[in-house]
Amino acid sequence: GGFDWLYPLRIGIVAAVLYYYRHVYSKLFSTVNWHAPTIGIVVFIIWMLLEPNKQGNGVTLLQGLEKLPNGWIVLWLGSRVVGSVVVVPLAEELAFRSYLIRRLISKNFENVPNGHFSWLSFIISSVLFGLLHDRWIAGIIAGMGYAIALYRRGNLGDAVIAHMTTNLLIAITVLTQGRWSLWN
Repeated sequence: GGFDWLYPLRIGIVAAVLYYYRHVYSKLFSTVNWHAPTIGIVVFIIWMLLEPNKQGNGVTLLQGLEKLPNGWIVLWLGSRVVGSVVVVPLAEELAFRSYLIRRLISKNFENVPNGHFSWLSFIISSVLFGLLHDRWIAGIIAGMGYAIALYRRGNLGDAVIAHMTTNLLIAITVLTQGRWSLWN
């Protein structure tokens, strides 16, 4: 419930694991087209429309940052941006759109091609993705948007780029408008 002092360490560990196993998942990506960032922008707009504009919700984060020495503030914010824009979207899309969607279709999920559609996997994976987030309605809609990005061409990279786009726009909003509650 308080300030996440160890965020840079956690992101560093996840980034190292993702980097180490990149040979396993890199084959899941092919070329990305303009639809992916467009879906990410639409998800961002919906997320912001559903976001309560309560300035007090980011107080814990802001107070935690104010207690850090200046160098550590830069490290923490840099880690938060890299984590939000690169590490988290890659890890979550591997978990939800590459594994879970296919696992809900078949126990032998590796035999299910990326982008194979079923209503059950679409709905369950989107709901679980939403429940992972504090803003669960916006999270469910985001999960649906990223799944649609995957389904369009069967390309996991499209879901990752859509997710990265949304999170980049959220990070820009946090840093330029002081909407710290978006990172709660």
